[in-house]
Amino acid sequence: MLYIVGLGSGERYLTKEAEEILNNVDLIVCYKGYKKYIEKFNKPTYTSGMTKEIDRVEKALSEAKNKDVALVSTGDPNVYGLASLAYELNYIKNYNVKIKVIPGITACLLAASILGSPLHDFVVISFSDLLTPLDKILKRFKLALEGDYVICIYNPLSKRRKEPFLKAVEIMREFNKNYIIGIVKNAGRENEEKRITDFKDLYKNLNEYLEYIDMNTIIIIGNSETYVIDNKMITPRGYLNKYKVIPCYKK
Repeated sequence: MLYIVGLGSGERYLTKEAEEILNNVDLIVCYKGYKKYIEKFNKPTYTSGMTKEIDRVEKALSEAKNKDVALVSTGDPNVYGLASLAYELNYIKNYNVKIKVIPGITACLLAASILGSPLHDFVVISFSDLLTPLDKILKRFKLALEGDYVICIYNPLSKRRKEPFLKAVEIMREFNKNYIIGIVKNAGRENEEKRITDFKDLYKNLNEYLEYIDMNTIIIIGNSETYVIDNKMITPRGYLNKYKVIPCYKK
């Protein structure tokens, strides 16, 4: 049996189900950078490095023919994780292994709670163009802005990869709206930080933000209804309008 387990964002956010499975499997397979998160389970472990995703998944599938194996990632396995690859390789290469996905708390949900309550109808987009062409990323981003969705951005930029973020900023500028923007670094982990700003400030101080934002950052861009209450980012669901309650704050 292969369990594809989400560790959540930070040790405090490991679910009870995930903990039970990791305590009972015969082998844990993970990216070498995640080994520190699973050492406490004292299980035999197989790790490999970046760009070795297929290697890890095939190792997990082959071992899962005769034992219980956990293939782990941070966050949730369905949100930029290895769940889909495991199902694909299991089918294409006829491993015939039973698979179960164990969800974890993904970073955008934790970041949203840190920022306040910014999510309503929302879109999640990764700015990493390693597996998705940049033109497709930018098209999706622009359509999300046109649809007035709240947008959660994973992998916004790295030291080498700034182009997707910079082009997205230019797309936002075309819309001529001063979007509320929440930025959370290291959500659920040491050195957790948050900032709430707006597009005008982001654009004016772009070089500063290019230094501040990294791959451990989640960015949440509000929609046309998003505003700030007591330094919290809020996107109303519409209750005040529905029940004709007079709001005590103005946008």
